[in-house]
Amino acid sequence: MKIGVLGSGNMGGQIGRLWAEAGHEVVFSSRNPKKLSSLIENLKNAKAGTVSEAIEFADTILLAINYWTIEEIMDRLRITPKVIIDLTNPYKWTEEGSLQRVIPENISGAETLQNQLKKSTIIKAFSSHQANTLKMHHSLPKIGVLYTCDGESGKSVSEKLIEDAGFEPIYYGNLSRSKDIELFGKFSNKIMTAEEARNEIKK
Repeated sequence: MKIGVLGSGNMGGQIGRLWAEAGHEVVFSSRNPKKLSSLIENLKNAKAGTVSEAIEFADTILLAINYWTIEEIMDRLRITPKVIIDLTNPYKWTEEGSLQRVIPENISGAETLQNQLKKSTIIKAFSSHQANTLKMHHSLPKIGVLYTCDGESGKSVSEKLIEDAGFEPIYYGNLSRSKDIELFGKFSNKIMTAEEARNEIKK
């Protein structure tokens, strides 16, 4: 696949690296692409570019930016429908150093994004993980990654990319269930094998 990574920090950088190593074409983006030289070093299928270049290149977008900056790129995302894997969480840091929710409690960040980008396919995944746990992708048994989406096309992309990153994909339901797998949700920061995750879902 052609993947554009918007937000090439710890999370976006790590997941994008795993996809590049699996053979996907990946463009990591930054306001200053030169700063990404160490990230793409020795990655055959990766290059660095601006946010606009990554969006134009990609069929699939990994949205890994700070949630409060999404509006800055929304107009560019509306131009051409994309498959968007959303790992953002709808919070911002306050001056006091605490996290403040920036959308209503009764809706997830993924649903909010889908309402704004109606022609795109939104997938919620990886939001409840931390970058250090994603380096454990070769562990056996594999770590389970829960994801949500509406529609079969989103499911097929999710299954492929989660597997190619070295994890086991577990469909958790449509986007209306996304809040459970976002920060502070039911599965927030829970590292589980696929079997453990499936057992938790049944409870």
